[in-house]
Formats: sequence, C-alpha cells, structure tokens
Amino acid sequence: MVEPIFTKSHIDNTRPKIQETVDKLLDKVTEHGGAEPFDIVEEFALPVPSYVGILGVPLSDLPYLTQQAAIRGNGSATATESSQANASLLSYIDALVDKRLQKSENDLISLLVDNQLKAGRLQKADVTQIAFLLLVAGNATMISMIALGIVTALQHPEQLEDLRSEPEKWSPKFVEELCRYHTASALATKRVAKEDINLGGKLIKKGEGIIAATQSGNRDEEVFPNPDVVDLQEASWSQTSDPL
Repeated sequence: MVEPIFTKSHIDNTRPKIQETVDKLLDKVTEHGGAEPFDIVEEFALPVPSYVGILGVPLSDLPYLTQQAAIRGNGSATATESSQANASLLSYIDALVDKRLQKSENDLISLLVDNQLKAGRLQKADVTQIAFLLLVAGNATMISMIALGIVTALQHPEQLEDLRSEPEKWSPKFVEELCRYHTASALATKRVAKEDINLGGKLIKKGEGIIAATQSGNRDEEVFPNPDVVDLQEASWSQTSDPL
C-alpha cells in the first residue's frame, strides 16, 4: 500500500530534494559563523523530515508531535501519560486524514486516501492507524537519530575524520552502526503479565508491568565483538548478515 513511497527509485528521485533541504538548513545554521550556540534539534533535526514531506505533516506541528511521541515511547512516562499521548497522536492523524479526503497532496497519507480509502480497500480507521505507525516509527525516530548521529560523531573524532575524508565509503557503515548503537524506540515495548512466568531465572508475577529493552538485541556479545562501543571498522557485519 505504501511501497511506492519507499522504493529505491522513489528515494533516488527525492535525493536531490533531501540534499537541497539539508544544505539550506546547514547554511542557515552556519551563516553567523558559529558565534552563538544553537539548538541542533530545533534548527536542523526537526525540520528535515517535514521539509522532505513524505508523511505530509506541517512543519509547525512537528514540535508538538515529537513531544507527544517522546512521552508515548520514552519509558519514563506513567501509563496515563503514555495513553494520553497515544490518543492525542491518533486524534491528530485522524484529522489529517480528513483534510486529505477534502484535498489531496503529494504525500503518503494522500496516497493511502486516494488508492485505498476512496477505493474501498481500507476503512478510515485503517488509514489512520497506518499513518500513525509511520509517524511514531518514522518521523519521530528520524529526528532522534539525526540528533544522536551528530552527537555520536562529535564524541568519536577519529571516526568522524574517516567519515569526512571518505564519505562514500564510511557513510553507509556509520548509519548501520548508529542504528545498532542507538536503537530507536528501545524502551517502547510495554506489556503486563497475565500470569506468573519465569523468564531468565526471574519471576514475573501476574499483573506486573514489563518494559522489553529491545536494544539488548543490538548489544549481543555473541554477535558484536564490542557491543557497547561505536566502531565503524566493526560495522562490516552489515555487509554479510543482518543481526538487527
């Protein structure tokens, strides 16, 4: 249903727009010569996904949506706060689907509305759920990973120098290693035990809450030689297998 947006040919077609977007944002950030501190999330990481425009979320709404997505998935919010954030995001996406029903745009929600909803293949609730998933698993995580990528690169100056000197060689490995080291939505899987169970030698009692740390899979010592270290040289696993 959404495959046309994520094919290699479509991504290649959007690459010039992505590059232009990134260049303009960086030019704006550097026009003052770095004399004053600036917020890299607000000035760069946050606008990129919206300007690229895959989902069709207005730029002005991104700070609010990012905040709600963070509350929903950061693991430190209460169940009530997480539930309220979830409901708020669903309500927002539902309203956006209504807008695309009235006027189609060149974005993913319009694609779902025109090809699936209007054709009777999906109900409106289905379109809302798909777009919601893409928002919390796409836009929000992209913003986080852009910011984390910048911080991680600055924390590892030798590897940053490799990245700068040979970007075509090291960029793919950097992205793979970044996704491994900073697992998106690492604490977003929350469950409640329906009955007493033993897991890994630990008793989890009926009614107790569980947060599954999915990041642990990306820190598996049996797969990664130095799981708690960012190392582009060790990212070669991505060329032969996909332990993620």
